[in-house]
Amino acid sequence: MDGIAWIREALDAYCVTFARGLSVDELVRRLGTDPARILPSVSAHEAELLARDEGPVARLGTGNGWAFALESASAEGTDRRTLRRVSEGTEAVMLLDSGMPPYWFVHARNGEIAADFEPGVEAEQIGGTDPSFLVPAMQTAGMLLADGTANPEDWEPEQRIITVAEQVFSLDLPRAAVESGTLPAVVLV
Repeated sequence: MDGIAWIREALDAYCVTFARGLSVDELVRRLGTDPARILPSVSAHEAELLARDEGPVARLGTGNGWAFALESASAEGTDRRTLRRVSEGTEAVMLLDSGMPPYWFVHARNGEIAADFEPGVEAEQIGGTDPSFLVPAMQTAGMLLADGTANPEDWEPEQRIITVAEQVFSLDLPRAAVESGTLPAVVLV
């Protein structure tokens, strides 16, 4: 397992959507695209070229019980309606790092947004139907102090979002395939 802590080192920007227990085909279907359009083997460079010509592209795969759709030049995964649809009967996690603010975390469960936040929020500012769910992990990671206030000494809140997501949900991306290998991919139209 490679986890996801390395992703900020490898990609300047990304939007990644994870869905627990779904196949890649089902994730693509829930993202609103026909699985028959999946290309079997696409490098990061090829995905970039495809995105320029065809529109938003997600590279696809599975890891540790989660299917993922990784966008490096778009952020279609941030659409809340789509994220709710992806999480029907399961749960989904979306992480956004656009290379500059905003940085964003969303956890959806059974068609509802359970928790969402950006770095620097207080515990009481976390949105969703179950915002307290992540508070202990955010405190352990150093994002929040024991009283639920934002840690003013946190100089790496974007990385801490990844730490929280990785630790709470055991998310995984295949580093070698993402960085220098190939993965299935689909144009998200």
